[in-house]
Parts: sequence; structure tokens; C-alpha cells
Amino acid sequence: MTTRSSTSATSPDPPSPVSIGFIGCGTIASAIATGLATQTAVPIRSIAVTRRSEKKSSQLLASFGNLVTVHEENQEVLDRSDYIFLTVLPQQTSQVLQALSFDVNRHVLVSLVSTSQLTSLQQDSGLNNKSVFKMICLPAVAKHQGVCLLTPKQDHPVLLPLCQSLGGCVQATDEAQMAAMMVPSGLMGSLYGVLRNNREWLVKQGVAPKDASYLVGRYYWGMMQDAERDCDEPNRFDELVAEQTPGGLNEQALGNLQSLGVMQSYDQVQDAMLARIQGKSDGSL
Repeated sequence: MTTRSSTSATSPDPPSPVSIGFIGCGTIASAIATGLATQTAVPIRSIAVTRRSEKKSSQLLASFGNLVTVHEENQEVLDRSDYIFLTVLPQQTSQVLQALSFDVNRHVLVSLVSTSQLTSLQQDSGLNNKSVFKMICLPAVAKHQGVCLLTPKQDHPVLLPLCQSLGGCVQATDEAQMAAMMVPSGLMGSLYGVLRNNREWLVKQGVAPKDASYLVGRYYWGMMQDAERDCDEPNRFDELVAEQTPGGLNEQALGNLQSLGVMQSYDQVQDAMLARIQGKSDGSL
């Protein structure tokens, strides 16, 4: 069973200021760093980041110069930090970790590398199983509107509040469950593709591109607000489907999509993505 926490959860004993480090500074690292720098639930002493990417690290330094330092060497980030977020490419993971000198009594490693395995992370870092985690999140954490998926499941007194401060936290019981729970995060590009398709269809109908883009974005934002409301209730999405007017446009559109096999196609895409995460295939259909 998973556990879900929200930003409303509080620790009876607020944690002491913590030092955060990022090895790799791409989109996700920048989003997490921004979210942590702007939240107020957990005091942050410092945020150390590697220079690459130059654009992202420079933006963080410019925005949060009182917290952020930029470093050329990964070990420098490690030496300045207690909690290390690893956001490198999958093929770089082992090499990067093996080149670092971790302090087993101090460091906690959180890997954002989707294909990384806990046992390999532990072996490459030399840290024990209480100090190594895997985490997945989307860029919305920069605005404390995301959710962090975390494994292994444990009541960590600092890492959990940090994740909760980014919008919420769901803990997977093990890596197998986490692999399945990662799949919806991989549909972000698909959603954006649908939005683009909607916009282009409107443009073909003679709608100005600016108006089409604004309209589609606001339509979906309203839909997602309804979907997010009470989303911890298991039947929430079924209720929203059932609310569609019988014989109306929404009910008919959903029926047409089902008749075309779109939902089955989504299942196939998700199965393929899971197989890739598990290392069973390259994810192609």
C-alpha cells in the first residue's frame, strides 16, 4: 500500500536547517531547487549545484544568491551538502557515484535517474539502505504544485518534509511498485501533444493562434482543477466521467474515443513504458 502526504502535514519537531546539493543541474534539478528555495516548511541552510547546465545554474544563482553556490566539481557539491539529489543521465550514474567520496554518517542520496536501482546506487555510493532513495517528480514542484514519488518507504524525518513542501509525497512500497507509478509521469509529453493538437485544429477552423492557445490552456486548466479536487478519493475520476450529460458532447466524445480504441492504445503505451523502465524492452511499439 502507498502512503500519501500533503503540504498540510507537519512534523512535531521541525527539522534543523539542512544543506542540499544537486549533481546535475537540468530542468528537474532546477525545479526542485527552486521549490526548496521558496518553501517555508523546512529551513534550508544552503543549496550547492554543479555548473552544468550553465543556463540553469546561473538562473538559480541569480534568483537565490543567498542560498545557492555553483561548483565545477561534483565532490565540492558533496562536501557542502547533507542531502544529495542526483540528476545525471542514466549511463553516467555509476561512473559519477563511484568517483565521489560519500560520508556514510552524513549523506543521504536521492536519485532522480529513472532507470537507477537501489542496490546499484548503494554499491556505487557506499551508503547503506537507510540513506539511499529514488524519487520522481515533474517540474511543477518549482511552484509547490507537484507530487514526489519516493521509495523505499520509510518515515524519514527530513526527506519526507522536504518532499511534502514541494506539493505532496506518495511513497511506493518497493521499486517494482514505483516503476508502475512512474508511468503516468511519462505521459506529460503526450498531454502537451494533445493540447497542441487541439490548438492546431482550432487554427484550421480560422481561430487566431494566440486565442486558440489561450483557450485550450484555460479549458484544460479548469478541467484539471476539478480532477485534482478530492483526487485522493479512489472514485473521483469515475464520478467526473459519470457527471457528463447523457447524450451530450462530452459523453459522445468519450464514447467515440473508446470506439476508436484510444484507451486501449494508452494501455499499450503505458505497458511499453513500464517495460522500458524495468529494462525488459526499449519501450518501442
